Amino acid sequence: MFSSFLRFVREKSWLAWLLCLLPVLIYSWVFKVIALNVNYVAFDDILILGIIPEFSKADLAGKWRLLTTLFPEHRLVFSRSVILLLHKTFGTVNLVWPMIIANSCWALCAVVFYRAYRHLKLSIWYFVPIMWLWFNIQSFENIFWGVSSLCNFGVILFVLCALYFAVYKPEKLAVSLFFAVVATFTYGNGLMVFPVIGLLFLLGGYRKQFFITLATTLVVAIIYFIDFTPITQNLDFSNPQQVKEGFFGFFGFIGSWATLTAYSTPTTGLYVAVAMGMLMIICVMVLYRKQYIPLWNSIWLKGRYTNNTALFALAIAIFTGITALALTYKRIPTDTFEGMFKGRYRMYSTLWCISLYFGFLAIVQNAVRRKFAPGILVAAIVFNIVLLHSNFAEAVNNRRAAIAQEFNARYNADWLGIRMFSMDQQHYEKIRSYYSSGDPLAENWKPRADSVSCDSVYSPDEVGLLGNHIVIGFHQEFFKPEKDYSDGAYVILKSPEHVYASPPNQVAVPLKTTLRRGMYFSKGLNASFHTANIEPGTYKIYLLVRRNGHNAIYCTGKIWEEKE
Repeated sequence: MFSSFLRFVREKSWLAWLLCLLPVLIYSWVFKVIALNVNYVAFDDILILGIIPEFSKADLAGKWRLLTTLFPEHRLVFSRSVILLLHKTFGTVNLVWPMIIANSCWALCAVVFYRAYRHLKLSIWYFVPIMWLWFNIQSFENIFWGVSSLCNFGVILFVLCALYFAVYKPEKLAVSLFFAVVATFTYGNGLMVFPVIGLLFLLGGYRKQFFITLATTLVVAIIYFIDFTPITQNLDFSNPQQVKEGFFGFFGFIGSWATLTAYSTPTTGLYVAVAMGMLMIICVMVLYRKQYIPLWNSIWLKGRYTNNTALFALAIAIFTGITALALTYKRIPTDTFEGMFKGRYRMYSTLWCISLYFGFLAIVQNAVRRKFAPGILVAAIVFNIVLLHSNFAEAVNNRRAAIAQEFNARYNADWLGIRMFSMDQQHYEKIRSYYSSGDPLAENWKPRADSVSCDSVYSPDEVGLLGNHIVIGFHQEFFKPEKDYSDGAYVILKSPEHVYASPPNQVAVPLKTTLRRGMYFSKGLNASFHTANIEPGTYKIYLLVRRNGHNAIYCTGKIWEEKE
């Protein structure tokens, strides 16, 4: 009966196309309901927008310097060019626009995958898992962060284009090298696509293309590293602790999807990802076990390696592996082992999954493909849905945190977020005028006023100090959003000199509860303030509840004393 059902389904290509479209629609819906015109929490958007007032006044050499200035160790020409183009065209830069451009780059990666897939001449059903794998939201930081999204999504698109033309269109060397150059000046690891392209030409037996690629690599590298001053520490191989963290961090980076959530993962969950990364690498090695001799012979020019799709998949894995090594070398001293699992790195774990699946399609026998294809399809769909459930709440909290941060930066000239980037409030407001964000938490009241008028009283269930964080909890209400996800309950600390906002930190209920009861967010919220961001003083605690785009302020009757 099951076999009959599979035969019936295989004949319905329209159903396969519909299943290809569905994850794109889910991804688009998530973007629509969460994306906000607000500076991201790391102030990178503000720093990138800082090119606007300087660029028009600079001469040609000055413009190039502004475009290629290290950030902090990357030449973000693509990101800066997009920002300048948007401002030149519209006179403003709504930060949702670069997000749209970046996520379009992400969608175009699927087009590259499809073009490569067509060379296999298989049923469209085999392509469905790629769409469900690719359009997941685990890398939500990039989805909703203008600068990071342009960098990370842009570099992957340009790298994939460079690899595609190198594998399938080797006669169009100039096109492949063009995308490689663009990738290099989109994000730092883009430079690493050059050796991968060179290897592809070597394996394909294209000596002329190989030597031209080698020469181009040297020229581009010289240009890229002119005036290059690293500002971060590198991994110290004489430090056993760093070497240990680097070893596990490398595998954890590749298998990071297995943690499911991008943040708040217990240490045991991180080591599950390490084990998964090891397994994913072993799978590639086992999958290609019969390809080693043909690949070795092609390196020594004894014959061309002709399985182009297997070569394309291998190139993706090699590039991902190089990125993992580079990140391990550069970030372990600063971010330690846990820093290898940041949300904005997660798409490389997905990329390895795509590479592994392409290799599977290209290498295994047809009978094996047909046997495992239904299970892989179901697993890809479940993978996408579980990641959606696990990360949607974090994505919402992330954007609300950006709203609160912008409020804090506006109303506290000595706030750590501004001082950390050597930025005064006047400059911050000037740059903010370029993207003209709203100030939702300041509507209907005056944050700098001496007194605050309250609608009523709402007492918190928890006020205390947890480590370096002031924690204030309200556990009795759901605080459902009505208009968009700027709605929610924010906690305000106000003294005569300062006023700080903390976003609601809401968590998702377990997946089985969502399926059984149709709910997602659990009851209550926990707000927190890091003590390093709060100046000494006596603060009254208020609850600002934003519903349907309107604010209501409640007195809590509680006071917090922040000492030196």
